[in-house]
Amino acid sequence: MYAAVKIMNLKKLEEHLDSIREEIAILNKLDHPNVVKYYETYIDKKFIYLVMEYIDGGELFEKIAKQENQVFSEDMAARYMKKLFSALNHMHAQGIVHRDIKPENILLTKHDELKLVDFGLSKRTKPGERKMKTIAGTPYYMAP
Repeated sequence: MYAAVKIMNLKKLEEHLDSIREEIAILNKLDHPNVVKYYETYIDKKFIYLVMEYIDGGELFEKIAKQENQVFSEDMAARYMKKLFSALNHMHAQGIVHRDIKPENILLTKHDELKLVDFGLSKRTKPGERKMKTIAGTPYYMAP
């Protein structure tokens, strides 16, 4: 079995440790075939190591860029969207909002399975909470 390891410098991230703990808590809570699997975390004097599922097919962004005219067939787009919506539905049922959905944060396996990744901006919500008070996301992908 292969794994991916996200290595983060502790010294550079000292003021963001709460955010990193939140990302780990969110990843630990999610178990869905279209969400990257989180395995465990190691910490030493210099680094934090997040061990996650290795996804071997590249970004959805790369696949879009390689398509003729940078478009998918309706069937292919519908298949990807169904998997993405399934992952989002699972997350929302757990009270988790991703807040940075973009093609670069959607990876594909070599068997063309979709995996949502990068939960650094994600947030857990309280039951009944409808609005968030902070703006987060990647500017070119955010709603106006």
